[in-house]
Amino acid sequence: MRALNSQTTGSTEPPGRRSLVFLGSNPLSVAENACRGCVMNEVEPMLSDLLAPVYDDGTITVRQDAEWPVPGFMVVAVRPHLGALDQMDLALVHRLATVTRCVRRAMRQELELAAVQTYQEDKVDRPHYHSWMLPLWPGEMARHAINPRIYESNIAQYLGLFQLREYEARVRACAQLIAEHLDKSDELRTISD
Repeated sequence: MRALNSQTTGSTEPPGRRSLVFLGSNPLSVAENACRGCVMNEVEPMLSDLLAPVYDDGTITVRQDAEWPVPGFMVVAVRPHLGALDQMDLALVHRLATVTRCVRRAMRQELELAAVQTYQEDKVDRPHYHSWMLPLWPGEMARHAINPRIYESNIAQYLGLFQLREYEARVRACAQLIAEHLDKSDELRTISD
């Protein structure tokens, strides 16, 4: 999904550097080989509050997607530089699955989303584990004839429908609802103990 957004590559950067864009924040010039997930961890205080985690247990974070202002578009990630599930111990995989399940439940109950697409990719270049939980807002899907089926999808068009200036308040509201739901989750309290 990142390849869909041309903002992640900076043509004006000097050799050995690239530009990273984070939702609501100024672009950052980073080393070409810098891992986006690690950069986010390092510069978190400098990022827009739109990207403040709605859940953070020190290892697993949940936050609004860092590039696309689709309301409720949550990313479940790990802070350690781990590229894939098979590089994690089973206890972390279990916690990650539990957090993901709780986020999905929050999206269903608080945002009334019947459909969410969850994506995870093992990247070859600069891997850092995360999974995207993309809400399929029925009104937008219908209005623009968006087909969410992966092999027939025009989901890139869907992502482009959401502009920050128009959706910022809704992005914030959805994040707040999800944060409140996760904060009250007994299931998350038991895995954090």
